[in-house]
Amino acid sequence: MTPIVGFFLALIAGWFVRDPKRAAATVVIPYLAVTAVQTWDIANGYGISPPDTVTPLTMGGNGSLPYYVVQLVFGLLATGIAAELAALRRRTLPADQRTSAAAWQRAAVATAIEATGVLVLLVACMSRFALVAHHSSSGSPPLQGLIGMLLCVVGIVALGIAVIRGRRADLAAATPAMAAAKPTTVTSGDR
Repeated sequence: MTPIVGFFLALIAGWFVRDPKRAAATVVIPYLAVTAVQTWDIANGYGISPPDTVTPLTMGGNGSLPYYVVQLVFGLLATGIAAELAALRRRTLPADQRTSAAAWQRAAVATAIEATGVLVLLVACMSRFALVAHHSSSGSPPLQGLIGMLLCVVGIVALGIAVIRGRRADLAAATPAMAAAKPTTVTSGDR
């Protein structure tokens, strides 16, 4: 559940917040909330995965450390997607609006939307809680997990390419302008 939720949290943050650092920060708390509820869900036998997926926190046989590493990786992917989307959207703003008080307002709106969405999702998940009779022994994630993983990987790569191309275009456009604005200096040998 966390990869697909993280992807949508990143889209909301990146769309509303035009500062990449603020957009990434906006994703962290809601993502951690969803991860905590999912972990509780699995630990208490309500998830598809067996409870020993999340406890005890050890490596090896029945260890849960890989679960937490995967959650960290998808949390980082979500923050990266939010930052990249914000960087792309920021390019469309006029220069005087890139650092304004409205940036905090956009971050607050994105946070409110994300918190509301997470609360609705968590209430919906809690209303369907029922102990799972047979846990998946193969360890494969459910379909929504696979879709979320695919969206996160494709999203981070596609947005990364778009950000790099945008920065190169900005640099190419600024280079002739900087060369034209550069003052010429007269050296003593030229007199």
